[in-house]
Amino acid sequence: MRDDYQPRQSSSGSLWVIVVLVVIVAAAAFYFLRDEAPAASQTVTTPVAVAPQAIAASSVASSVAAIVEYQPPMPVVEVDPLPTLNESDSSILAALQQLRGEGLLQLLVPQELIRKFVLAVNNLAEGKVIHEYRPVVSPPPPFVAETFSVMIEGTAVDQERVAPANFQRYEPYVTTLALIDSDAAVAVYRRFYPLLEEAFRELGLKKPNFHSVLIAAIDNILAAPDAQGDLLLVRPKVFYQYADPALEQLPQTHKLMLRMGPENARSVKASLRQLRARLIK
Repeated sequence: MRDDYQPRQSSSGSLWVIVVLVVIVAAAAFYFLRDEAPAASQTVTTPVAVAPQAIAASSVASSVAAIVEYQPPMPVVEVDPLPTLNESDSSILAALQQLRGEGLLQLLVPQELIRKFVLAVNNLAEGKVIHEYRPVVSPPPPFVAETFSVMIEGTAVDQERVAPANFQRYEPYVTTLALIDSDAAVAVYRRFYPLLEEAFRELGLKKPNFHSVLIAAIDNILAAPDAQGDLLLVRPKVFYQYADPALEQLPQTHKLMLRMGPENARSVKASLRQLRARLIK
């Protein structure tokens, strides 16, 4: 992938945009290869040859990287005191509404937002996605698998792959990111950081601070391999799995990035690279 790839309508970077972006990535994962049988698989009747997918062995996570400690943002001098964590939903929703991220509020589950977000980010830092107590709504079903034919020794053999139409399920999340006002986003993150840290401390984890965990979550997503060719599927039981064992062994976060489609994944990664640079200043 080109290092100079630009995110669509780049937002120029902000701390809260990173927060929203990580939530969006978490949201897209909730149906990851867990869809019920598609109502109807698409079929490609023309036999085609598909090269095997290759993922470097280093892409398969054998352990969770240690959290590197970063200093959290400087506290904001408040004219009005912050609400308590238990009563913060209306305040955070009002602040997010000012970011001009069209459709953002429609993507959020509006109860216990800060606690849900902190839990989701901690899971992302560990290469996991959260399926319950989630901060955002899931992409709409159904998942679409595409059946196609491959010629093997002169015989047409049916296989399944992730259909390109499936990538459209994630478009609202990626597009929403591009519409967020960066300057306002910085102020929102800094203002509510004490509540994010409080919710993080409630988890009782032996990790430096929430800011450091957020950066670790971003780094985990950036480390996801880029898609190479078709994403072939098998269905040993109810749910789909990747046919390539190397892909199936990837962390859940990395499998999600493949599932989003190459264009969406490139845009997300480009945004994260730009935003991470500002986050650690």
